[in-house]
Amino acid sequence: MKKTLSITLPLAFVAMLAGSIQLANAAEKSYSLPLSNPGDPVSIDLEVYRGSITLIGYKGDSIEISAKTSTFSGKDNDLKRVKNGMNKNKSSRSTKGLKSVKSQGMRLEIEEKNNIVKISSEVSNQHVDLVIKVPQRSSLEVELYKGGDINIDNINGGLELEAYQGMIIAKNISGPIVAETAKTDIVVSFSDFSKVSPSSLTSHMGNIDITLTKKIAANINVQTYQGEIFSGLDKDFAIVDEIKKNKKGQKQKIVLGGVMQAKVNGGGQTLSLISYGGSLYIRKGK
Repeated sequence: MKKTLSITLPLAFVAMLAGSIQLANAAEKSYSLPLSNPGDPVSIDLEVYRGSITLIGYKGDSIEISAKTSTFSGKDNDLKRVKNGMNKNKSSRSTKGLKSVKSQGMRLEIEEKNNIVKISSEVSNQHVDLVIKVPQRSSLEVELYKGGDINIDNINGGLELEAYQGMIIAKNISGPIVAETAKTDIVVSFSDFSKVSPSSLTSHMGNIDITLTKKIAANINVQTYQGEIFSGLDKDFAIVDEIKKNKKGQKQKIVLGGVMQAKVNGGGQTLSLISYGGSLYIRKGK
């Protein structure tokens, strides 16, 4: 995941947008962001520290953002460690006669230039629920650290998705997709399958559940270390040995029996499913 993008709107626009959020003092806001180049490819980079993310593809040329925030009042061990470290480096000051002022505004940064969009909410004590409509052709990079799930629906572009606490649920996509979760499930339904580049779904402790339409042609690679594999495909899985022979003086690698593969409808681009602690479910759709 890219952490930053070198794109900016005019500073006055960004300041005005941030200021309007703060002055509104509201927990729920909506924005319509027109694209610089209607009809051209769209790239969206979305990073949220705490919250949930829903992205819905539609036939349009603007980014429609609905944001709902609330103050997080639970325990956050990561935040506590950071505050403790900061407190060690500053002297104690008297608060006699002062009252604590709590931030009630919504902090959400939105930038766009030449159809490259960045949306971020990195405030640790703010929970933000985002529902965003984007052009179907959009390519997405989404990272959610804490809170809820990442939900994707009806997107035709490439997807890079990463969730540390919540699930990843993607419907009606064609990929390519690269998705990873730490402890939770990945659920994906493919309406088509991209021939451009391979796809991979990885969950360290959760399950992976995919559905493929009957027309999809692909090489499905599966690998789980502690879970089970369940398949509704007509094609059986067979063991594939991995042998990498590099040039002289470089490392070679041989893995015997590490991966099983099924060639669906004669085979095609590769879709790899890997779970270290969960199970794999491969379903045949309509």
